[in-house]
Amino acid sequence: MEFNKYKLKDLTVNGKGEYGIGAPAVKYSPNLYKYLRITDIDDNGFINTNQMKSINDKNEEKYLLKANDIVFARTGNSTGKSYFYNSDDGPLVYAGFLIKFSLDPTKLNPKYLRYYTLTNEYKGWINQFSIGSTRKNINAKIFGDMVISLPPRYYQDFVVDILDSLERKVKINKQMVANLEELSQTLFKHWFVDFEFPDEDGNPYKSSGGEMIDSELGEIPPDWKVGVLSDMTEIIMGQSPKSDTYNNNKVGLPLLNGASDFKNRNIKPTKYTSAPKKIGHNLDYVFGVRATIGLVTELDGEYAIGRGAGLSKNNEENREFIYEILNQAFTYFERIGSGSVYINISSKDLKQYKLIIPSKQVLMKYHYQLEPIFSELHNRKEQITSLTNLRDTLLPKLMSGELEIPDDIEVNIDEFSI
Repeated sequence: MEFNKYKLKDLTVNGKGEYGIGAPAVKYSPNLYKYLRITDIDDNGFINTNQMKSINDKNEEKYLLKANDIVFARTGNSTGKSYFYNSDDGPLVYAGFLIKFSLDPTKLNPKYLRYYTLTNEYKGWINQFSIGSTRKNINAKIFGDMVISLPPRYYQDFVVDILDSLERKVKINKQMVANLEELSQTLFKHWFVDFEFPDEDGNPYKSSGGEMIDSELGEIPPDWKVGVLSDMTEIIMGQSPKSDTYNNNKVGLPLLNGASDFKNRNIKPTKYTSAPKKIGHNLDYVFGVRATIGLVTELDGEYAIGRGAGLSKNNEENREFIYEILNQAFTYFERIGSGSVYINISSKDLKQYKLIIPSKQVLMKYHYQLEPIFSELHNRKEQITSLTNLRDTLLPKLMSGELEIPDDIEVNIDEFSI
């Protein structure tokens, strides 16, 4: 198969890249445009629209993304991250540390470039701009001069069809995860904040006249108590191994040094260690304790835990309750540390976090009601991981032309699913 080389700027409608607006972000409002910044883009080119900020600037509409637009992060450790505009994400204004290229659909399948930015070839091109400790910085001209090898249009369309099919399935699973997590949070609040757990007759406890007594954390049912987090779960703080044990050859255990290794609750360690100091096991919860705190994430195997992370050991009967309590705790620590440049949560901070501890009977009922939800959450997350791994396996073969399909064969996209 013949590949032809083009500069990125020659595949656009106007022959250049355009910088985003240099305006401050404001608190999200449904009455304002969402503001796309470097920090909103993950390593796979997706954005979490539920955590975005808004923008309120007189010139904002000049920077709205349109169909076939792709933006690139131009500075810092995120340099090279890309986002291909998806109208399902709603109207987006792109920020100043992003560069936009408006792709011409008569010159290529625009979505093909989105998948090209996930390849090792593209990542290698980006990494050449980082030498030693020098911070990566790529301007619009350099991005525009980036050379891309394109196969024939029919093959571009084939590649996009295959990879889009996988990403649609990932998106469906991610939406299901979001819905299940929202349901879990709603039930937690209903039971343990509003005290409307089912009483002995199955009626909402508090609104049905259930007895409440005073406590240092407010009114609680008489058979509940005030305790601390360490009463419910064993907390272990991470400890970084010696740097000379780090490796990229998968020797030892994958290392989770902090929240950056499980961004968006997706575990993606960047290195291994042959001499772990602290180890987390399957179904333990890991969380960030330095700089970025929280992001409570369920482990899917054994990991070395570095000093920027901590663990809550698996407690099978109370794991659903503990998950929400951990999230509640980190929300509290973020609030009281909001004025700090650098948030650092100690072992004592976590272990002594005060909470209301329900009766064993209510906790057991909650466990039985939430267990199917958490089981489905676990299954959906495993599917996301499997689909992502399949995409990563197919990607280099598709982009190199290795999986070229004869014209007389009809391809069933579902054959590439798990």
